[in-house]
Amino acid sequence: MRNLIVAGVAAVAVTAMGLTPPANADVQPGCESVPWGFLGSQVRTICDGPMMANGSWTRYRMVWVPAHEVPIRTSCSSYSCTTSGGYWQNEQVFEKVKYPVRPETVVQGEPGWLPPTYTDSGGFTPLNFN
Repeated sequence: MRNLIVAGVAAVAVTAMGLTPPANADVQPGCESVPWGFLGSQVRTICDGPMMANGSWTRYRMVWVPAHEVPIRTSCSSYSCTTSGGYWQNEQVFEKVKYPVRPETVVQGEPGWLPPTYTDSGGFTPLNFN
């Protein structure tokens, strides 16, 4: 009987993990988002502004975790099981950096210039960076 309960709880937990939403849909085309941090638990998003006449541009880099549902977790001992989790976690931002870049000063591991596709009347501003 205990094995049936454990199997049922495990099936519910796996189903809940499969329903976790994908990364934030607010990332604009022309930006790069890659898994980042320990085991890819965060996202690094880079967006670039328009290239200026001198060949430089402004880079916006953000390291964050999208809002998501934390799945239910169940652990069992010899005599009982405990369940925790199953709550909403808001977006977490760990780093927001805005800095000038030239082709020769691109940070190792980051892409070259990413032509922006999102602009507004006040100039380039990536979403979530205000």
